[in-house]
Amino acid sequence: MQLKPVLAACAIALLAATSTAPAQAQQAAGVTLGQLGYRLLDLAPDDGIDPWIGFNSQATHAYAHVYDQEGNEVAGTDIDRFGSTGFDNPWASLHAQTSADAANVLLTLYSGWGYVSANRSLHFLLSPHTQVTFSVDADLWARPETPGVSWPTAMAELYGSLDGFNDGERFTDTFRLEDGVRRGTLSVTAASQGEWAEGRLAFDAYAVAESHAVPVPEPETSALLLGGLTLLALVRGWRTPNR
Repeated sequence: MQLKPVLAACAIALLAATSTAPAQAQQAAGVTLGQLGYRLLDLAPDDGIDPWIGFNSQATHAYAHVYDQEGNEVAGTDIDRFGSTGFDNPWASLHAQTSADAANVLLTLYSGWGYVSANRSLHFLLSPHTQVTFSVDADLWARPETPGVSWPTAMAELYGSLDGFNDGERFTDTFRLEDGVRRGTLSVTAASQGEWAEGRLAFDAYAVAESHAVPVPEPETSALLLGGLTLLALVRGWRTPNR
């Protein structure tokens, strides 16, 4: 057996594999929610009570999960405090972050399907005869694998409830995008009556996508595979008798 042609071919393939870039993104979606703002309106100026709102507790949660085409989870992570979480592997790159000022998520999917979410929630106390309007700026973008055929989804939502009225007055505002870029402001309004009112408010940044592409091995994986083939070729060459 002539080893030189085999070794030359393997070396060329090995060099090509080690210089290959990771697979290009098939689907991508991202959401950024800015700082929460609010505005108060006195609905009874003559009642002697100034409009007031207080926030007494808050919580945060961020999580991300990716599944292969058979529905098996290949990566997942979550946090329940201000901070960030995510991962990067042959199936997807995922990032979620929450802070006192913002929440953002980013999903770049290579194969299978996945989702990522960042959420903030808080409780508030509202003075009587007061209207409150909450608002938060949102930036969304989504890049489908095949426009018009596949749909990554970016979603931003501002929602909550005001306890004690009609079994809890509920309010929500949602942005959703499946292709392109969208920027705007989410806004919700609630009003108390003649008593102090307790309420809950939350906003959520969410992205989900699905891809039918086959994951491409990392360059290191290809290099190890071809290195093994080279070794097998050498062993076979040593064991082949001269004719």
